[in-house]
Amino acid sequence: MDKRNRSGSGAHKIRVRTEDDEDNTLAKLYSESEFTHDNAAPDDEKAAEVNADLSDFIDNAGKKLKDEDEVPAKAGRQKAKKPKAKHSSSTFKKILKVAIPLLIIVAAGTAITLAFFRPAITIGESDQGNATTTEADKIYYSPLTGNEVKDAATVTSAVTCVMIENSTDARPQSGLDQAGVVYEAIAEGGITRFMALFQEAKPQYIGPVRSVRLTYAELAKPYQCSIAHVGGSGNALNLIRNSSNGYRDIDQYFNGSFYWRISSRRAPHNVYTSFEKLDQLNFNKGYTTSNFKGFARVSPDEAPAASEQNATTINITMSSNSYNPVFNYDAVSNTYKRSHVSGGPHLVVDGSGAKVQLAPTVVIAMKVNPITRTSETRFSDYTTTGSGDAFVFQNGSVTAATWQRADVNSELKFVDKTTGNEILLNRGQTWISLYPSRGGAVTWK
Repeated sequence: MDKRNRSGSGAHKIRVRTEDDEDNTLAKLYSESEFTHDNAAPDDEKAAEVNADLSDFIDNAGKKLKDEDEVPAKAGRQKAKKPKAKHSSSTFKKILKVAIPLLIIVAAGTAITLAFFRPAITIGESDQGNATTTEADKIYYSPLTGNEVKDAATVTSAVTCVMIENSTDARPQSGLDQAGVVYEAIAEGGITRFMALFQEAKPQYIGPVRSVRLTYAELAKPYQCSIAHVGGSGNALNLIRNSSNGYRDIDQYFNGSFYWRISSRRAPHNVYTSFEKLDQLNFNKGYTTSNFKGFARVSPDEAPAASEQNATTINITMSSNSYNPVFNYDAVSNTYKRSHVSGGPHLVVDGSGAKVQLAPTVVIAMKVNPITRTSETRFSDYTTTGSGDAFVFQNGSVTAATWQRADVNSELKFVDKTTGNEILLNRGQTWISLYPSRGGAVTWK
């Protein structure tokens, strides 16, 4: 960080000032006191600049009077008469006559300006001493992933939630590897589905896009995200399409030109989109920002906490082996490589067209209660408000936790059962698997 110090004035060149010089100096000092919050220097810098200019003015005013006293004698005189003592008093009075009003103006202007226009301090920095923080020094972090991002605009840029299918016919998917947060739950018939959240990452190939369920819609609410989907259950659509509920609906049914179907797969497993299209759609609808806190993350200047690696293989039972995930910890990358119990490594197609294995930084298993319905019984929905058991896996270890969420507008958080403190998650992709309280389980070794 650039730290700059400016000292007070040194020696000054002797020159005679006129009344115009004095007026110009006053105007200059006044204009310099009208600095804004954005271009304000730190207090000590601004004060040093003002004091230096004031010192120049007073010093030169005195030199002017001295030079006038030492004008050479007129022709015919042997030497200039020595000034009388009362003349020194007159000189001093002249200096005071100029300096005192100036001191009052500058002091008042400086005090008022510094009181109301203190320079901004980057979080984590101190405003003590001579340190300054320029715009270039500031570091910004995504509230979704905790990763460093390029600028302040990215911090509040729009979040888009995309419903992505996980049936065997939908694999390998595209775009999942770049999601900041992924929620996984059973959608229907034991088949799991993903809601992938994107903010700073902008994959150009995402899919297959499928329908939304009430569980995902409620989980999406606090992110202020637009929801990309192809239809959905009646309960979910009634919630999302009601404008009074505050949702941002970008359903393919009503925005067909921003989605397309590929010919290499049969319907309904072939709807895809891209962020070139989604960003344009969001812009057209005015969905340009999202404001939320996000999960608590480890400090950016700290390495992930070291701990005993007591959970390097995680098995989450959600339904059948075709959909039950397995996560194997990779110490080199400090990530968890995802597979299915049957089906092998969970591969996705990345932006270059290559197949890569999903590998989130944090895995969370969250126990939820199914919602019993008398209608739409073929769809699966779960309660995601209140509290329940959870297990947080990171750094090859596990922490027993409680998930907490007051209502659908509140953000989800995870609290350590032992300490009662919110758990700090590593920066990077966070994967949250919702396993049912009836028939579901999580084990590790």
